Amino acid sequence: MQTKNITHLASAGSNQVVASGKAILHRIIIGADVGSAVLEVSDDAADGDANVIVQAQGNALMTAHGVIEVGALFKKGIALDLTNQTLVTVVWEPVA
Repeated sequence: MQTKNITHLASAGSNQVVASGKAILHRIIIGADVGSAVLEVSDDAADGDANVIVQAQGNALMTAHGVIEVGALFKKGIALDLTNQTLVTVVWEPVA
């Protein structure tokens, strides 16, 4: 069994790369409610909105979702765009 990686993204921003190659995205943990938040997760090694697989938006993502279970293979990589959203933790696993 491969060890899971945990990547914490403390601040909002575009093109936040979590994995630059093939990986399994297990879950996304949202640690704060912020106004007008948008979370986009793409199957891409560099661009957070190139091939969006997961998207959530709203004023209370932590309250509404808390943990988003994904369990999906990302063939190119995992990149996020976080608009206003802070305190996001990504649990993922590299694939050989």
